[in-house]
Amino acid sequence: MSLPALSELLRLPHPDHQYDLSSLSTDMTGAVNDSEILTLFLNKSAARSSETLRRYEREILRFSAWLYQDMGLNYKEVRLKHLQMYLHHVQNLPDRWLKKGVLPGQPERILFKTSIKPGKSTDQIIDVLSSFFSFLEKNRYTLGNPAVSLIRSGEKLARGTSTIRFFHEGEWQHLLNCLELHRQSEHVSESESARTRYIIMLGYSLALRESELTGHSCNDIHPDSEGGYFLSILGKGRKRRQLPLNNKLIEEIKIFRQRFHYEGLLGNDFPLAPRARRIQGKIGGLSSRGLRFWWQNFMDFCGGADNPGCQRASRFKTMPFHALRHTALTHLAHQMDIEDLAIFAGHDSINTTSQYYHTEARRLRKMTENHYL
Repeated sequence: MSLPALSELLRLPHPDHQYDLSSLSTDMTGAVNDSEILTLFLNKSAARSSETLRRYEREILRFSAWLYQDMGLNYKEVRLKHLQMYLHHVQNLPDRWLKKGVLPGQPERILFKTSIKPGKSTDQIIDVLSSFFSFLEKNRYTLGNPAVSLIRSGEKLARGTSTIRFFHEGEWQHLLNCLELHRQSEHVSESESARTRYIIMLGYSLALRESELTGHSCNDIHPDSEGGYFLSILGKGRKRRQLPLNNKLIEEIKIFRQRFHYEGLLGNDFPLAPRARRIQGKIGGLSSRGLRFWWQNFMDFCGGADNPGCQRASRFKTMPFHALRHTALTHLAHQMDIEDLAIFAGHDSINTTSQYYHTEARRLRKMTENHYL
């Protein structure tokens, strides 16, 4: 990948131009400054997925701008107290950090839209910093990992499975009803309602992650040895898996492609998650960000189609796209052994897959109905 040098992007002199040559002899990367080590880290991140690269680049660039401008430090000089100061900084951002011009190398770029909330949002920053400094330590660019002692909120651990990121039976039925309401709505074009059904059909039928849906096209559909078809997915961790397409899904893909005068299933780069409009006559694919924006619009539609003020309506407006994958795997868990579901989902461990084997609350309620003093 091509990344502007850190010194050029920040337009600040490197505080680490001079090194002890003995320390360079132990560095496994060969990087001679922060700009080079950052590029190596982002190259490594890019090998995982484009979404990982985007997230890591954003967070490390924010951190580096603060480190150079407000602290006057380089990566080798960072200590735990500096990382704690940075977390306080992002939770209480001064006005100038919310405006353009923070990065001299990109004067129109706004690094922060608002202060970062404590809890999950801060934990995500800690995760990125931990990965970054772990990379620096592992490759002997630094002598330790100052992020190892950062304290997360514990929100994710505390939540466990209490935060249900899938659609319950009634919610799922409401979503399916909303697909029909979406088609009938005078405020939604016929092409947009068809696109919405097509993307949700693909995402649910194959339990795809958002990066998998946006990162593949019909070029990734192949015939199998038994007269059927499968979608070849390069998923999380660069792991390849093959997902069979059932007849209903094949029919849905063909019908949608016919709208754009494509025949059959394969042989071109028709995106799995297409944009609403052509770009220079070509059908472009949604980015992960674009997919989330599209999904939020549909969730708002579903929430608005429910009774105002009810709990279900508010839940729809906060459900992430991943809830579609979670729901699909939960439904498949009723039909598949856990080992088969792990293969379908692309999980390394069945411990990850086990979260989709939800015990039905209705069944528990019935079994404990007479359990009291």
